[in-house]
Amino acid sequence: MQTDVRQLLAALPPEGIDRATRLGLALAPELKTDAWRHLVTRVASLARTATGARLTLTAWLGDALAYGGAGGRGLIAECAEAAGFDPGTLRNAKMVCSRIPVSCRHDALSWTHHCEVGLAFADPHEIERWLDTAEAEALSTADLRRRVRLHVAAGRGAASPAALGSSVAAFRLIRELRAAGRSLARERDLWRHWSPAAARLALEELRHLTEFVDVVRTRAVSGRTPPLRDLA
Repeated sequence: MQTDVRQLLAALPPEGIDRATRLGLALAPELKTDAWRHLVTRVASLARTATGARLTLTAWLGDALAYGGAGGRGLIAECAEAAGFDPGTLRNAKMVCSRIPVSCRHDALSWTHHCEVGLAFADPHEIERWLDTAEAEALSTADLRRRVRLHVAAGRGAASPAALGSSVAAFRLIRELRAAGRSLARERDLWRHWSPAAARLALEELRHLTEFVDVVRTRAVSGRTPPLRDLA
């Protein structure tokens, strides 16, 4: 279903919006802070109720958050809750929008194409080269992702298929660890006051995680993997 940009715009305050497309929201320069924050919260609220426009509104939120730079401390979590998004999605959207201005986005590509490139590269020339390639070769998002990861892995001296697979697996695991860390941070007041019995149960469930922490800490400091007897 095609996104109706005009219908979405009608639900937002007109002040400060220079241009809107399905791929982004260009805001007027020198938008007052109060007007900017009001616009951000309205886009977040719209994202929860609008159907069929999730990607467009993710891009709009990314542009609005990127516009505020560091001035919106805490706003990502607030917007994520209002929109029903994962905070990591908005952090990624903000990064992509800060690296790829609305005027540089390719209408022939999707928002997810831009995310694949914008999260992988910071150099504007590299970004433009990859967007041009994706459009010229009509790459699907999955094909673009594979090409980008292979390129990045090759640049790190890990171009073999086995090394690439390992790199992707490591990235996926780190992403899951980051999500678990955010969950623990949110519930800090709960687990800090667990009973001794609950703490013992948690330690039993986390035995693989504690082994992981021991191994990673040792490798980070000494570059070696501790033998199993050191982990007992």
